[in-house]
Amino acid sequence: MTHLKKTLLACAAVSALGAPGLALAQSSVTLFGVLDLAYENVKTNAGRVSGVSPSGNSASRLGFRGVEDLGGGLSAGFWLEGAINPASGIGSSGTTTNNQRSDIAAGGLTFNRRATVSLAGAFGELRIGRDTTPSWQNYLNADPFAAAGVGTLILDYTGSAATNTFVRASNSVGYFLPGNLGGLYGQAMLAFGNQPSNATINSIDTSSNGRYTGARLGYKQGPLDVAAAYTRTTFAGLTQSLGNNGLAGPGTSGAAAPLAGDMADTSVYGSYDFGPAKVMGIVAQQKLSNVATTGNDLSTKGWSLGVNAPVGAFNVLASIGQVKLGSAKAQKLALGGIYNLSKRTAAYATVARVSNSGGASMAASSYGSGALGPVTGTSNVNGNSTGFDIGLRVSF
Repeated sequence: MTHLKKTLLACAAVSALGAPGLALAQSSVTLFGVLDLAYENVKTNAGRVSGVSPSGNSASRLGFRGVEDLGGGLSAGFWLEGAINPASGIGSSGTTTNNQRSDIAAGGLTFNRRATVSLAGAFGELRIGRDTTPSWQNYLNADPFAAAGVGTLILDYTGSAATNTFVRASNSVGYFLPGNLGGLYGQAMLAFGNQPSNATINSIDTSSNGRYTGARLGYKQGPLDVAAAYTRTTFAGLTQSLGNNGLAGPGTSGAAAPLAGDMADTSVYGSYDFGPAKVMGIVAQQKLSNVATTGNDLSTKGWSLGVNAPVGAFNVLASIGQVKLGSAKAQKLALGGIYNLSKRTAAYATVARVSNSGGASMAASSYGSGALGPVTGTSNVNGNSTGFDIGLRVSF
């Protein structure tokens, strides 16, 4: 990745703060990004959709990050990163608000991927703002397709149909363990729902709605990497609206999206690098409380296995996974390849197949911001779906 670094002008910065005479330590600012576009083709029983789609191999983004050495082993930093859609040249759609989904239409650039300030030292790192959740890191590490394109693990997005916090959290305070603990690593996060103390929905106290707590603890030594995570998004019973993620279970059917309460996400991830190939896997459960009626708790359970095998300039990728909600079940098989033209440029192709049963209707399409999405319809229930993409990725 090419870095655009510069030394900040101490006198100008200090004058702007109204504190002449102080000196700033060495600082740096980096511009970075990824542009990724692919031809994507996805077939479901309801029809076929094809065209140019962003982020087939890696999420397209533009970002700025910086660090200032404060001396004594301390450093301060910032990170601003926004999703973009290079297919149209505009800022990509995404979720921006406080731990409750609020999808916005594509338009100007928003720093919806990450917007944080941080303080780091021997104690670890304290990070404040909008950031990825501890649990999401387990899903991302277990996916050889890096949660991009039609190859994305089928259980990566089962939680994103609800208003729950799944991938990122706004209004968060996070802590990361220092990196000198003999392979032990960890992350904890608290994200505020920013609700007033008298907030109610239908006379139900919702002052804690949107509050997120989560933690992840892992161990990495040599070729072995294992981690467990547990997170919870708080909602009073029957006060959040669920969407349709292609799974159906007791209390989730019907034309209107059902109401629910809390969601808890539990996952265990592991990988081992054998040299010729890296193997990775995850088992996960997302438990929704009070779905449609009080006391009706539902659990989405899933697993996946993946492999990334480098062969010269190529990387061969494959994964198989399954997700279930009650009797509804979806299974996915994906196979892909990346040809690394250089350290920053790669061409790739992926094909995926999804099989549904028990009322499921998930599709073999990409899920990222600005993705085409599948053709939907009742004919997709218990049907199969096939998707493929061919694209080019450039990072800087």
